[in-house]
Amino acid sequence: MKYNPTATLEAIHTQFPKKYKAFGDFVDSGELWMLCIGAINDEKLMSHIIFCNDIHQIPPINTFLKARGASTMRDLTELEKRSMGAFWGFVFKYVFGYRNQKSVAARVNTVKTASYFYDVEEVVEVDLYSNK
Repeated sequence: MKYNPTATLEAIHTQFPKKYKAFGDFVDSGELWMLCIGAINDEKLMSHIIFCNDIHQIPPINTFLKARGASTMRDLTELEKRSMGAFWGFVFKYVFGYRNQKSVAARVNTVKTASYFYDVEEVVEVDLYSNK
């Protein structure tokens, strides 16, 4: 499966609030939402997030937070942590098609546990070298 930021963003905006009703208010909620959307648009970062998930079993939220300077970021509230977890869960499960997940220790910012995703029918490939 070729990674398509436009299709991913469309799915997030139309389906995320329906699949994750408890986190529907996260959509367009401010800085953290914009950082997540920015990551979706950043194909290089997405290739790292996917690689770390698939090869090293590092949860997407870990890679995302570390790439976005979690050590200098303010402590996240419980709702913010859960909302971002839902966001990345949606992307990996409903957009990319991963069928299973495993919760592991996270230890980044104030996130203590997070999930990585596995068992995907078609590997997600980000083509950083295409002429767009």
